[in-house]
Amino acid sequence: MSMNNAAVVTGAGSGIGRAIATKLVEDSIVVLVEINPKSLAEVERELSSAGHKVFSLLGDVSLRDTHKRARSLAEEKGTLISWVNCAGLTRGAPLHDFPSDPTYMDEIIAINQVGTFWGCAEAVASFVTGKVKGSVVNISSVHGRRAARDHAVYEMTKGAIDALTRNVAATYGPYGIRANAVAPGAVMTPALKEFLVKHGSKHREALEVLTPLKRIADPSEIAEVVSFLLSSKASYVSGQSLAVEGGWLASLGFGDLDPDLAKSYGLKSENGLPL
Repeated sequence: MSMNNAAVVTGAGSGIGRAIATKLVEDSIVVLVEINPKSLAEVERELSSAGHKVFSLLGDVSLRDTHKRARSLAEEKGTLISWVNCAGLTRGAPLHDFPSDPTYMDEIIAINQVGTFWGCAEAVASFVTGKVKGSVVNISSVHGRRAARDHAVYEMTKGAIDALTRNVAATYGPYGIRANAVAPGAVMTPALKEFLVKHGSKHREALEVLTPLKRIADPSEIAEVVSFLLSSKASYVSGQSLAVEGGWLASLGFGDLDPDLAKSYGLKSENGLPL
């Protein structure tokens, strides 16, 4: 990539978004979009002090104007060719006793679904205006194709992101524009760390047991796949939602391991975790 190429990354202040921004600055100018001013400043300081070209934009992704400003800033600084919609959140609640507090539904839909929609809209508007063969990556989730208790709203938004990704790919493919989604499984983000501290080690073990690779991903492992999908190496990949989840979705449950093989690897045969 040319160092004049620019990328927008939403949710760049922490977790997966931060890892994606940290990867993309290796060969692009990156516009960091984040609602938390403290984490935004921290990431900008870290990347710029390492000699990378980064620019910050404080804003709420549920608002179209945030994406318009991100697009303008990226076009001002270089040639906008990459856009990553990563900002998102989740809160669990039972469907049969769903709270009236709007933060449990309205806010999740506004950030995950509407925010991704406006990101895609501004990205493709920029690409077609400049006749640029750009690429979009949306961050979906394993929850976009599998269900877990109390995650109805979150799963609805992630399913929508996969559908939106296909629409962008099908509609704008004739102009050389690609769109893909990445669907992570369990990733050790600050949000997950906070959850595990609150709920105890049994939840971490449950996630590890459910995943055939028997571990939780590092955010950098998601960033590597996003970088690949944005690059020319993925020039014929479009309209896909690529699961990056350690084999989780391929499994019919955690099962047991061959006792002799498990013993030779120093693993418990009942769940595959270390002895």
